[in-house]
Amino acid sequence: MSNAQTDEMFYLSLIMIVCCLSREMKVEEERIEAEKKRVKEEALQLARIFETVGAFKVKRKGGKGKLIFGSVTAQDLVDIIKAQLQRDIDKRIVSLPEIRETGEYIAELKLHPDVTAQVRLTVFAN
Repeated sequence: MSNAQTDEMFYLSLIMIVCCLSREMKVEEERIEAEKKRVKEEALQLARIFETVGAFKVKRKGGKGKLIFGSVTAQDLVDIIKAQLQRDIDKRIVSLPEIRETGEYIAELKLHPDVTAQVRLTVFAN
């Protein structure tokens, strides 16, 4: 076998390897895209659940007028969601206004980079 034939065989082998790897990469990219789509769909479903649940009720010890003792935190909302819906939510995705008195509030849950759910809270003194 001449050097030219050896070189040709080597390059043909490389071409076959590259073709095989590119097919594997395409399959992996399709799998990743399907997983991203599934995760986003789950986030959309969860957002629908949160937005149709109505207001979550938060009880706090009352102070003067509409004031409450302490404040309502993201962890409070996470605990309420866990108790009422049996869903585990990371408190880092919860965005709450400062809540230091009774009333109605809107919290946002960033469930996915493209999906944010709005959750209503009703805070009342007991």
